[in-house]
Amino acid sequence: MATGKPPATFIADLRPSRLATFEASVASVEEIREISLRDGRNQRVRNARLKDATGEIALVLWGKEVDLVREGDRIRIIEGWVKDYQGRPQVSLGRVGKLERI
Repeated sequence: MATGKPPATFIADLRPSRLATFEASVASVEEIREISLRDGRNQRVRNARLKDATGEIALVLWGKEVDLVREGDRIRIIEGWVKDYQGRPQVSLGRVGKLERI
């Protein structure tokens, strides 16, 4: 019996080099900072920590995305890109991902 709901994915299930859709709470948000890109342009970036009942993962927001979340928000990441950064998984919206507040 199909419910039309995507299968539940939790932070503990996330693996690098894969797209992921999941829900989590924003545990913390760092200050926005500006970094220089290889092409000489500057880009705003912000890190946050997401958590659910199974664990935590870093979220990296770029450009206009930096204003999308606040500490305490409940969010859904849709087709976010999970990658390994310095030995730990992190998620970003990548090219196709979306972020919704719920």
